[in-house]
Amino acid sequence: MMNITTCKKNAKSTKHSHLSNEKLFNEAWQRVTNQQNKNDRLRNKIKTFAQHVTESIKDQEKAHIATLYKNCEKLLVFYSRKSLAEPQHELLMEWILNHLDTLTNNPFADGIDLAPLNQALESSLIMRFRMFDACQDDDDDDDDDDNSYIEAEKIVEDLFSYIEPDLEYYEFLNQQEAFEQQIKDDEKNLNKLMKSTSIKKLFRQIAGVIHPDREQNEEASQEKNHQMSELIKARDSNDIITLFSFYTQYIGKSPLEGLGGDVADATQLLNRQFQKLRSQYTEILHENSKENLLYQRFHKKTTKASELEINKHITHIAQRIDSLEFFNKEVTNLSQLKSYIKKYLEHES
Repeated sequence: MMNITTCKKNAKSTKHSHLSNEKLFNEAWQRVTNQQNKNDRLRNKIKTFAQHVTESIKDQEKAHIATLYKNCEKLLVFYSRKSLAEPQHELLMEWILNHLDTLTNNPFADGIDLAPLNQALESSLIMRFRMFDACQDDDDDDDDDDNSYIEAEKIVEDLFSYIEPDLEYYEFLNQQEAFEQQIKDDEKNLNKLMKSTSIKKLFRQIAGVIHPDREQNEEASQEKNHQMSELIKARDSNDIITLFSFYTQYIGKSPLEGLGGDVADATQLLNRQFQKLRSQYTEILHENSKENLLYQRFHKKTTKASELEINKHITHIAQRIDSLEFFNKEVTNLSQLKSYIKKYLEHES
């Protein structure tokens, strides 16, 4: 009697455990799917908005870039002139560096060759330093260099003498090590799962449905060839999320049915993946791409506010182009440059 009772309890416990594993897997898979869709919606929103902004401002931006390039060339020619005072040289260099920074980082400046400007800048700086050195006494310079080196060395020594161990920093390092170890463990478990019999079975089932050789229509065959390539890519890169998504889409069932004894491991990996996807959502806006830069720069809470910001930018760029074109056309010699700088400084003050 005791043996029979125990067996019944074990059977119930096993059944309950199986149902519990199914529920945990389905919940984890649903969370991953929802978060993935949420991430995709945000990316699509950014892409669509960036396309609209691009169409609205690209002509003005490209005109601004072209005018800025010409202005930078002209400033570099003026910078090499000896008769300018030191403050005037410094202001010109400030303008040149600002122009180069804009040309380097503006998302609409792709395709612009900055090599000639950088070479001209290097030549101008070398010439400027030679002019400066010619006015200095070599022996005094050597003494100043030695004294500066000794003083800098003392400052560094004093600085580090006051530095005490930062417990928060060490705690951060420990957390970072634990995080990296967790990533390694997840990768190890994922590799193990992807090589399991159940995952291989899922792959074969999907491949049996989307294999291009089964399709007579040429266009449909090409589409399935693309799908098959994506499936193989997912398998080879251990992309279990895409593999499960393909199974749901093309087999029409939950991947749970084919996992067998690997359900618990798959559930744990899905929970980890959900955490990664949720972290990615907060990072999407900070991805360094042209689309993200435009979204962050112009997107507001309402469509009306966004359009207002775009139009305000277009107006500002138009004014900037007019100012640069005036300089390029009207400032043709040192006398005019000095007069322009004087008026600029008066306006700034």
